[in-house]
Amino acid sequence: MEKIREVRLSDIHEIQILLSQLGYSRTIDFLEKNLRMMLSDNSYKVIVYELKGKAVALMTIHFYWQIGYEGETANIGFFVVDTAIRSKGIGKKMEEYCTRIAKERDCALIELYSNKKRTDAHRFYERQGYKAYEKFFMKEINEEI
Repeated sequence: MEKIREVRLSDIHEIQILLSQLGYSRTIDFLEKNLRMMLSDNSYKVIVYELKGKAVALMTIHFYWQIGYEGETANIGFFVVDTAIRSKGIGKKMEEYCTRIAKERDCALIELYSNKKRTDAHRFYERQGYKAYEKFFMKEINEEI
């Protein structure tokens, strides 16, 4: 059986594997602490794609207000489909689910950052209707992560 659903703490081991595929090696304790905080905050939505009882894709969405837009902004923070099953339509279903949630919340836009080396992801986002913008700046405050 396959479905998109909200994340559960019991998904934490699969989440660790998925994030490691993006280059984020984090301990279970670290991930569980952050996931608990996100689950207790209604400005976040964390969803997974479940296939045969396992979380094989992950998306985090943060909703927030910007002064210049009518409606919230939905920001996709992390979005990953297990490398073993990419290009099977799972990412498209996850993105469409995100778009539906954003529309239900009357969001003005969906934004995301994708590292310049993830060219396959860029093609995917463009097929889904996203437009690329040239610059993204980030200042790391805590470099111990």
